[in-house]
Amino acid sequence: MNIKKQRIKIYLLFIFICLPNLSTVPSFAFQSREISMETVSSWAVTTTVFKLAGSNEVNNVKLNWMQRKDADLYKIYRDNNLIGEAKGNTYDDYNLMVNKTFTYHVEAFYNGQKVATSISQQATTFIPTGESKVYDNLNGKYITKESSGNKPQGMKINDLYFSYKIENTEKTVDGQQLKGWLVTESYSKTGLNGSWSTPRELAFYPNVKMEGNAFRYNPKTGKVVLSSHYEDENGYTAAKIYLAQITPKGKLEVGTMERPLGHDSRDQSLFIDDDNTAYLLSATNTNKDINIYKLDESWTKPVTLVNTICKGLHRETPAIIKKDGEYYFFSSKASGWYPSQTMYTSTTDLAGEWTPIREIGNNTTFDAQFNRVSKVGNTYGVWSYHWGAQRKYKTPDGNFPRISIAAFNKGYASMDYYRFVEFNEQYGLIPIQNGKNLTLNTPVKSMVSGVKGIKADCITDGADLDSSSYFQKSSNSPIGIPYMFVIDMQKEAKISEINFSTRLVNGSEAAYKYTIEGSQDGKSYKKLIDGRQNWQVGFLILNIEDPSTYRYLRLRVYGIVNVHKGNSATWADGIYEFAAFGTPQ
Repeated sequence: MNIKKQRIKIYLLFIFICLPNLSTVPSFAFQSREISMETVSSWAVTTTVFKLAGSNEVNNVKLNWMQRKDADLYKIYRDNNLIGEAKGNTYDDYNLMVNKTFTYHVEAFYNGQKVATSISQQATTFIPTGESKVYDNLNGKYITKESSGNKPQGMKINDLYFSYKIENTEKTVDGQQLKGWLVTESYSKTGLNGSWSTPRELAFYPNVKMEGNAFRYNPKTGKVVLSSHYEDENGYTAAKIYLAQITPKGKLEVGTMERPLGHDSRDQSLFIDDDNTAYLLSATNTNKDINIYKLDESWTKPVTLVNTICKGLHRETPAIIKKDGEYYFFSSKASGWYPSQTMYTSTTDLAGEWTPIREIGNNTTFDAQFNRVSKVGNTYGVWSYHWGAQRKYKTPDGNFPRISIAAFNKGYASMDYYRFVEFNEQYGLIPIQNGKNLTLNTPVKSMVSGVKGIKADCITDGADLDSSSYFQKSSNSPIGIPYMFVIDMQKEAKISEINFSTRLVNGSEAAYKYTIEGSQDGKSYKKLIDGRQNWQVGFLILNIEDPSTYRYLRLRVYGIVNVHKGNSATWADGIYEFAAFGTPQ
């Protein structure tokens, strides 16, 4: 992760204050590989309000729940009225009255018998006011700008705004040109562009590596704390933590530049609890485990090892968010520049027992790797990095963060991809879906049989975690490719976007060679996407420019190729989800 974190620093130069075993299982509910999942005593549902592209009203609700091993059907209720059914773990409720609060719950069934009821959660629709800017999750670019332009930046301390920066740069020291990490401070009375003082040097560290850098304001001391993972220039064995405090317009004082309480430390971050107690989260035991240390009141010295979690799981980029008295720990998997499954665990006591680690988002974190989770206004966002510039087959837009919307309820957490994310100054993050989900829970016909009887309609059930069901062509099926699926959207619709989620085996990532066609009658088809030269893996975001309406979509798979070696990788076959978005007619 060392190079990755240096890349993040280039993009983000300024870092401000932060922001039961089963004997019988439904065929569609699980893929060919078994996983263990704890029985949840409090099975919860989350709700997220969202816009549809082109609308100003935030009047739609997305529901998520943990998919159960003992269920084959879910019934969704709004204000105790049945509104729909689902086979996966998600449901969209559209076109609701604005400025109204709705209460949702989900019931799980197996063979017609109810086995569980979720904990209800509320959702309130609204029309946003105030200034906003819109972020495109396809390419990492903002497509709108604030109308007022220049706004105060930095962290406000007393009557001044302060900005702190740490850069990997070169500096002349005693006549020698050295490369290292330079820490600087600037201040301003207004925080506006053009008003900042000349950067003042606070410290320079030559011939070292400093990763995961962050600045946090400590209200107990009135000082700013810089935290980093500290390594020697040409190695990765020092495994130290760097903690220092800065007096605004004063000096920098180092508190710790060593292994915390004697333990090796690599990927790290700080978590500040509601009472302003600070904790250091640290990947330790050569990245096998995560240690949680309580820091002193200055936030610069570890004083107690509180807990060791995720033992032996090799998790990276540790981060904690607290919501309604529950702590949620997020992390990524080490997978080079390619995506991986984000996972989380939760507890009500940092020093107590944590839940078994769970999946969140989708099997590839929407073609990214988890980096951080932050509260923005009254909402929560997950920033994950798409490392497109570092891959063998580079993506056109290179490296950028992909922002997901997170929701929490009683220890359960969910996060979803939306094509656009609106940053609203009053509300926080408003997700914008690129049309209604036209394919969710719709019928699918496959021209080949699936492994272990997995049915083709698993690709439209909305479930695409690493443990979710995926369709893999049975070895008993006719030899050769292409093989194809026909998705019946039940009504004609104008399609704006298609998302295509496929199996990903870290280290043997495979790209699908495919085409997608549309038809009104299920007989005559028109090509919408030609992906026979595709080299992107895991999660594809496909714009559809065709203005025509279609009822049927046909996916043809021509080949599956290992992106590293260029050889056939049909053994890695697995389609998790096919989702089309747009406007029904």
